[in-house]
Amino acid sequence: MDSQYFNDSNPYRRAFPRGLLQPKHGFRFSIDALLLACFAACRAHHNVIDLGTGCGVVGLGLLLLDSGRRSAREPFKVLGIDNNLEMVAIAQANAERLDFAKRFTAIHGNVEDISKIPEFQPGEYDAVLCNPPYRLAGQGRLPTNPARQSAMFEVDTQVEDFLRAAKQALATKGRMYMVYLPEHLSRLLQHLAAASLAPKRLRLVHPHRDKPASLLLLEAVKGGKPGLSIAPPLIVYHRVCTSAGQPVHQTTDEALKFCPFLDCNSTRPVATHTRLLEETP
Repeated sequence: MDSQYFNDSNPYRRAFPRGLLQPKHGFRFSIDALLLACFAACRAHHNVIDLGTGCGVVGLGLLLLDSGRRSAREPFKVLGIDNNLEMVAIAQANAERLDFAKRFTAIHGNVEDISKIPEFQPGEYDAVLCNPPYRLAGQGRLPTNPARQSAMFEVDTQVEDFLRAAKQALATKGRMYMVYLPEHLSRLLQHLAAASLAPKRLRLVHPHRDKPASLLLLEAVKGGKPGLSIAPPLIVYHRVCTSAGQPVHQTTDEALKFCPFLDCNSTRPVATHTRLLEETP
């Protein structure tokens, strides 16, 4: 791990994402949120909005990466929006733990009606973070917990709602960063076009080199010209054996270089029935 990100006197920063407050029975983030934060960290930002912030992991991760660079540029702020009051309170508490209370603000609101949120400033953001529910209703088993349903499945809010909100939020040439499922890429591209968001950078994430992609990371520009760059695939795990001969999944060096947050759980036993990219770190 690159110690510049975590050589800090604040123990919660050093342990990130471990130590983040999360609901005991509601939705808990997985590594897609960590990958998204690192994917969005490729550029300097000025004013960021996090749609569906949850416990704040994506926006706070982006702030932590920025603070680790110790740059002289003006610090940016993040506005996190979520329609779950419990998650809003948790996100703000996490910001305080990480000493980001002055740079991260969580507010209650629905992306479907984002223009009705008093704190929202249309066209004033240069970056949008977007980790929407990306499982279609009726495809897969719905969790019994309503908060998990809303966060994982398009039962309340659809991806096009998030994209329309991103369009309203972004200044012209502003950028949206999102994580989504590869199997829904064609549908996503249609909704991006409808929202005047031009896809510019795409990276597919594979759990193993010999496995199909499980996630996609996409950067899109409001009012951008056509021209999509496909980055090399990101391979998250490879299989190794311990000294006792036990097979384990180990995070690859390339994944750790891309997302140092993954070092918090870099080795785990082989799981035959769990999709690794959906597990909470």
